[in-house]
This record gives sequence, C-alpha cells and structure tokens, in this order.
Amino acid sequence: MKKLLHFLLACTGILPSFADDIDIVLIGGQSNATGQAYVRNIPSQFKTDPDVQIYYSKGTNKGQGSEQWKPLCPASESLDRFGVELTLGTELHKLLPNRKIALIKHALSGANLYQQWNPGNRPGQQRGAEYAKFMETVNKGMAELRKQGHTPTIRAMVWQQGEADAHKRSGMENSNAYSANLENFIAQVRKDTGAPDMLFVYGTVLPKNLPNYPGRDVVREAQRHLSQDADTPFSIPGAFVVDADNLQMRAEDFRSPLPDDYLHLGTFGIMNLGERMARTIKKHWKQ
Repeated sequence: MKKLLHFLLACTGILPSFADDIDIVLIGGQSNATGQAYVRNIPSQFKTDPDVQIYYSKGTNKGQGSEQWKPLCPASESLDRFGVELTLGTELHKLLPNRKIALIKHALSGANLYQQWNPGNRPGQQRGAEYAKFMETVNKGMAELRKQGHTPTIRAMVWQQGEADAHKRSGMENSNAYSANLENFIAQVRKDTGAPDMLFVYGTVLPKNLPNYPGRDVVREAQRHLSQDADTPFSIPGAFVVDADNLQMRAEDFRSPLPDDYLHLGTFGIMNLGERMARTIKKHWKQ
C-alpha cells in the first residue's frame, strides 16, 4: 500500500506525506551536464523511474517546473533536451531498489571552473555566480524535503565540466590551474553541503582534439590523476573519473541539427554516461 501511494503521488509531482530517509545526488557542470541530448531520440523501451524525484534550478527548462520537487524528468536548457539525470536516477534506483533516490541539479552551458564555479574560499578570489546558484538550489531543495518531514542525506555529486577551462579564451594559465581548482572545488562542496564523505564522480571531456582548445591535454590529465583509482600523489579519496571518450557525440545523433558537433555528447552518449556514473556511485556507495 505504501509503495502504491508513493507512485500515485509521484505522478502528481507531490512527495508522500510519510517521512522517508532520502539519498541525494547532486548534478553540476557546463553544457554536457546541462545536457544537449534530444528527448525525441530516447528509445521507446527506456522508462524513466517515477519513484526518483528531481529538483532543479530556476533557469533550467526555461524556468518551467523549477525549484520544486517532482518525478524524474528532463532538466536541461529547454524541454526538448535532457542530461544525465534520466539514466543516472533510473539506473541508480535499479541498483539500490530499497533506497529513496532524489537528484538536485544546477548547470550552465559554457561555465568555467576558475571563475563562474569558483567557491571563492581562497585569498583574493570571489565566489562565482554559478557556485552561488548551485548552493542556493541545493539548500532550497534540502530545506523543502526537511519541511515535508523527510531526512535527506547527500551521498554523491556528479560533475561534467572542463571544456571551458581548456578553451583558448580561458588561457593556459587557467587550464594549468584546473587540477588545483577542481581539488579545491571538491573540498569546498563537501564542506558547504556538510557531506565530508560525499562521492564525487565526473566524466572525461573533449575526447577529440578540437581547434580552440589548447588546454585540452592539461585538463584531461588533471581529471585522470585526481581520481582515487589513479593512485597518484594528487588523488582525492572518494573522487572517481568515468571514461566518456567512447560515447556517442552530438554529431552522430539521429537527425542531428549539428553534424559537426564533437564537443557535446549525443542522446545515447548522455544516456550511457548517466548509467556509468550510477554504476560508479553504486560501486563506492557508503551506507
């Protein structure tokens, strides 16, 4: 009966009135986190899990349905696109069927880490606009769950970002700082969310060597050596990189309006990335 009630209320976008322990996964980054995959190309056999809830920032989906808890749905720049949220939430709940899973998302296409996502916790630096929006979204989403009587716990964050820091307009100084900036970012997100053991899962960027991205190799190397599995002096406990280099790109998408786009993941690329991130979280899940 409880499960049936939960399903019926989820369909209306209302969380059930009884209290639950809820496991939260955060989503952040730039355009491949926002999601450039096409809803129209989602295969008919894929079913989004309605038991998973999502809360996204004000600008997502052009403001439609933002800043409210609702059943898992596309959360991108517009309603015709989606990001990793669909397969991330669905696959994670499949792997952890006895857990209540909910996602909180804020991302912005083109956003860099060194300024826009900067936590502003180091001397001479200011908190970036996207970091501020992200934390505001997280705090509002968590507060709403507590208001409803639930007990939310942040378990993990997925992050898809780095292209902007590798671009020529950022300069090699900021490309070279990506390693230190990402390490600082992870530490500060864990501190600001009160989740020191939060898993941090992120995907590789720029699988192809594209023009205008001179910092590509530096950013990608930083992504590799910061991962716990790399076992380097720079490795961060609880941080894990997901290989996204062999995933479908937007240029290869069905009826893609951008047949030369090898910067952004396509529909199946995004879907597969979400599944890989979910499996990585499950592998390192801490009760």
